[in-house]
Amino acid sequence: MTLPTKVTIAVLTDIHAGPGSAISSRRSEIAETLLLRAVMRLNRMIHPDVTVILGDIVDDGTSADSHEWLAAMTAILDKLASPSIVIPGNHDGDVGAFYRVFDRPAEMVDLCGVRFLPFIDSEEPGYNASRSRHDIERFRRARVDHSGPIVALQHVCLAPPGQTDVPYNYTNAEEIIEAMGKSGVALSISGHHHAGAPMVSDETTAYVTAPSLCESPFMFTTVTVEGDRISTTRHQLAMPAELSLVDRHVHTQLAYCSENMDVAKAIELVYDFGLAGIGFSEHSGQLTFPRQDYWQGAWAWTGLDGAQPRDNRIAAYLELKRQYQRDGVTFGIEADVDYEGNLVLEAGLREQFDHVLGAIHRTPSLGTPPPDRDKLEEEFRAVLAQVLACGVDVLAHPFRLFRRAGYEPPEELFAPTAEHLREHGTAMELNYHTNQPPVAFVRLCLERDVKISLGSDAHNLYEVGEFADHLQVLRDAGFDGDLSDILLPRDYRARNG
Repeated sequence: MTLPTKVTIAVLTDIHAGPGSAISSRRSEIAETLLLRAVMRLNRMIHPDVTVILGDIVDDGTSADSHEWLAAMTAILDKLASPSIVIPGNHDGDVGAFYRVFDRPAEMVDLCGVRFLPFIDSEEPGYNASRSRHDIERFRRARVDHSGPIVALQHVCLAPPGQTDVPYNYTNAEEIIEAMGKSGVALSISGHHHAGAPMVSDETTAYVTAPSLCESPFMFTTVTVEGDRISTTRHQLAMPAELSLVDRHVHTQLAYCSENMDVAKAIELVYDFGLAGIGFSEHSGQLTFPRQDYWQGAWAWTGLDGAQPRDNRIAAYLELKRQYQRDGVTFGIEADVDYEGNLVLEAGLREQFDHVLGAIHRTPSLGTPPPDRDKLEEEFRAVLAQVLACGVDVLAHPFRLFRRAGYEPPEELFAPTAEHLREHGTAMELNYHTNQPPVAFVRLCLERDVKISLGSDAHNLYEVGEFADHLQVLRDAGFDGDLSDILLPRDYRARNG
C-alpha cells in the first residue's frame, strides 16, 4: 500500500519506575531522571509527530506506592511537546487504577494521518499474551473508513513466529497477523523484551520491538513512516563509554539555580551515563553573595568589594570537595565576572580548585531592556579581554548573553574571540544550557586548535553528561576525528593547580 507523508513515531517503553528493582540491571530508582532526559531530548532534538509509551511504566503496580510513581511519571510525560498514547504493561497493575492516572486512549486514535490501535491484552504464562476475538476484529473495523497507515500498539512482543529470537509472543500470534494482513496494517510496535529486536517484516506489516529505557544504555526508538518505507533508529541516553567524555560544568546543591542537584547522586550517574569523569563548577557569585543580591545583579556593580563575610559559602563548597573529590571527580569554580571584567573570586582561592571557568553573565546594557546591540557588543569585547587576561582555563558558554538579550551572536565576534582563546591557551566550552553554540564559531575554534571543554551546566540531574547536542554540533562543524585530539584531557587540572 502507498503511505502518506513522513511521520516520526517515538517509542518509550519499560521504564520500571520504583524505589528499586529485584533485578539489579533495571535502574528503577533513577527512572525520573531517565524519563525526563528522554522527554527533553525528544522535545529538543527529535521533534516526533507522535510519542507512544508502551507499558511497564512502574516496576511493581501492586505496591502501596505505585500510584505515586505513576503520578510522577505522568507529570514528566506531560512535558512532551508531541501528542502521546499510553498503554499499560504487565508490571503496571490494575488497568482501571492505571487509567485513573493516565488518559485512556480510544480504540482508534487518528494522528498525523495515521490510525493507531492501542491494545491491552490478556497475560499468558511465560510472560506471553493473547488477544481477544473482539480486539482482533478491530483491525477490520479500522480499515472501513481509513485509507492511510494503521499502526498496532501493544506491550508484549508481537512478530511472525520464528522470525526473531525474542522469547515472548502472542499465543494466537498467527491469527492476529493474518487479520493484520487482511486489513493492510503497516506497522506493529511492541515493548516488553528489554533488549529489543531488529525490525522484521512480512508481505504487509513491519514489526518493531523497542528496547527498554530502564537498562543501560537506556534506549528509546524512533520509527519513521515515509511512503512505503519504514525505518527505525535507536537512541541511547548514555554517552558511548569509548569516547571518554568528561562533564566539567555540573552544579551542586549549593547553587541558587539548582532544581534537584546533589553531588553524591551526580557522581553515581557518571557510570550510568558513560562518562569518564565529572567536574563540579559552582557559581562564585552565588557562593559569595546572598540569593536576592545575586539575582538582582548587585555583585556585578560592586565586585568583591560588595561581599560580606557572613554571606560567604565557599567553605561549604570546599567541604563538598573534601568529601567527594577522587579519581575522575574534580571541583572547579564558575567564576562570575563583574562589569569591570574582574573575577568574583578571591585570588588566594584559585589554587584550591581544579579548574576555573570564566563566565560573562552580565554587562550593564543587559540591565536596560531592550539592550542596544552595538553597546552590548562593545561591552562584551572589553570584558572578554579582561577575563582572558585573568588566565581562566575555560570560557563558559561564549555569547550566551547575546541570546538572553534576544540577539543572535554577532558573527563579527567569532574570529577575534577564537583568536583570543588561542593566544591565551583558554578552552572554549560547548554548553547548551539555555544556549545554542554557533556552528561557525565552533568551526573557527577547531581550525585554530582551541581546546574544547564539554559542559552540561547541569541544574537538574537529568542534564548530567547530556552531550547529544554537543557531539552533533561538532559533526556540523565538520569534525569527524578522534575527540581526544580536541577535548581537554580527562586528568586536566587548572594551570595554577
